[in-house]
Amino acid sequence: MKHAVFVLSIVAFAAVLAAPALAQDDATTKGKAAFAAQKCSMCHAIEGKGNKNMPLDGVGSKLSADEIKKWIVSPKEMKADTKMKAYPSLSAEDLASLVAYLSSLKK
Repeated sequence: MKHAVFVLSIVAFAAVLAAPALAQDDATTKGKAAFAAQKCSMCHAIEGKGNKNMPLDGVGSKLSADEIKKWIVSPKEMKADTKMKAYPSLSAEDLASLVAYLSSLKK
């Protein structure tokens, strides 16, 4: 009986540790879908797919999540003369997922 309780405790602990990673994977997957739905590849490339003039490979190593979010919602605040379109009306879930996805792109 003690052995079974111990094993169940370890399994429960492992599940608690794995939950954030699974949530991050889910957000990244949803972010990739949001990237496609918003047609971001018309202006940006990832892994050579999309507009090669504005690659986003490694953006997660260069910008914080808050900076990525600001680029999406109000790009003129990041660079006054940018040609990037603002996306202020993205749902909170899509925005968070897109930021998670872009933040995961590290070199």
